[in-house]
Amino acid sequence: MVSKELLEILACPSCKGDLEYDKVNDKLTCRNRHCPECGMPVDDAGQCSSSECGKVTMNPVALSYRVEDDIPIMLIYEAEKLSLS
Repeated sequence: MVSKELLEILACPSCKGDLEYDKVNDKLTCRNRHCPECGMPVDDAGQCSSSECGKVTMNPVALSYRVEDDIPIMLIYEAEKLSLS
């Protein structure tokens, strides 16, 4: 379980957005729009903000970060990609 103090300062490493904590599944989820390829933020037109990726998507995803032994694993490339619909 992630401490309340840590939850107050954590943000999504991709977009700096707010995170929701799921105590049952021990995961932190950012519901902002992210590229399904690289996990970086996308704009309203679906354009990825990464200069290396730069893809356009019509199906952006949310990112879910697992927690192991009370430590959030905040690595974009390890985040689970969740449908926003």
